[in-house]
This record gives sequence, structure tokens and C-alpha cells, in this order.
Amino acid sequence: MDREIMRMAEQIKALSNVAVLQYTNIVNDILDGNITDVQEIAYIMDGMLDFCQVNEMLLLFKRLCRGLYLKHPELVQDYILYYREMWDE
Repeated sequence: MDREIMRMAEQIKALSNVAVLQYTNIVNDILDGNITDVQEIAYIMDGMLDFCQVNEMLLLFKRLCRGLYLKHPELVQDYILYYREMWDE
């Protein structure tokens, strides 16, 4: 049982690392203005929230929020609240 739990934890960590790499490119596209549709950005932020227990993803999420705040303050405020509901203790 312990080995199975360790194997699952390693798989989650590997998946999280892949997610950070994938979302880094997407966040760069958003901040560069290549992705501008608010619904698409919200969908992307939803996906990022699933991995915010990983520090690298949290930093990326914060970077995106800072970069979007002037254009979409309500969206950013909503997602900060969603983050707090999911991950703040």
C-alpha cells in the first residue's frame, strides 16, 4: 500500500511538472497579446488552479494575474477568490 501511494505521488508530481511547462507557454502567449478572448483566458486560469499546490504553478498564476489586472480587473479578482477558496487554509 505504501508503495502504491508513493507511486501515485510521483505520478502527480510528474503531471504537475508537465503542467507548469505547458502553462508557461500559454501564459506567455496571453501576456504577449496572442490570446485575448476573456472566456479562453478564464478557461486557462481554471486549469491552472488545479495545479496551484505546486509553487512553480502558483508563481505562474500570480504572474498572469499581475499581467492581466489592468485589462481585466474583475476576472483577476474572481480568480484570486477562487484560488483562496481552493488552496488557502
